[in-house]
Amino acid sequence: MFTTSLVLLSDQMALQRSADIVANNIANSSTTGFKRQGIQFETYVSRPAPKQSTSFVFDRATFRDTTQGVISQTGNPLDLAIQGEGYFQVQTPQGVQYTRNGAFSTDNQGQLVTSTGYPVLGDGGQPISMPEDVRDITVSGDGYITAQTGTGTSRAQLGKLGVVTFDINEAVTPTSGSMLTTTQVPVPVTGNVIVQGAIENSNVKPVTEITNLIKIQRAYEQASNMVGQENARLSNAIDKLAQTTA
Repeated sequence: MFTTSLVLLSDQMALQRSADIVANNIANSSTTGFKRQGIQFETYVSRPAPKQSTSFVFDRATFRDTTQGVISQTGNPLDLAIQGEGYFQVQTPQGVQYTRNGAFSTDNQGQLVTSTGYPVLGDGGQPISMPEDVRDITVSGDGYITAQTGTGTSRAQLGKLGVVTFDINEAVTPTSGSMLTTTQVPVPVTGNVIVQGAIENSNVKPVTEITNLIKIQRAYEQASNMVGQENARLSNAIDKLAQTTA
């Protein structure tokens, strides 16, 4: 008797989940290095009796679109973008996490840090420190950081960025903003993948996401109207049944 309402409710729950994910994409459309998320739906078929079946919809999983975002030149020597696969390693209060947001700077201790103040780690798993008198910073494509210090003209190597990737990208989970976490063992990325003086923009296309959100809202409203109609039908049926048995 209530099967129709349950099917419509499952549809509404799936649409609400979709709306949450699309809204998060829109909110992070200007977050450096952010990757848009999507959702996969699946149909669950219930068979309460022979030759009877009811299909319910539920969200099976979310996924990240790892498409490369547009790389924009900034001219800031500590802005770094990754061309191709890979993540920077970052020390956070929750442990080592990963990001493609290379909008870096230095803190009051001279450490290379993210925009949220977390230390960026080198390939040895240690923070990278910059001397107070550092100048003319250069970051090579394979992550080596060199600069001039003091009054001399020779260049000193300050560290090497640890860019890593993972065997299963789908098992990398977003935490907040452009930060990611995983239990997988990181695999070092070799080759020239770092672009200095640039950042990778979010791969979210705001117009597309807003269009998707409008479609979801319309579908949700339609489902809500159908729930109201079904409830009215059931109420009328119960009233008539009560009158018949009175």
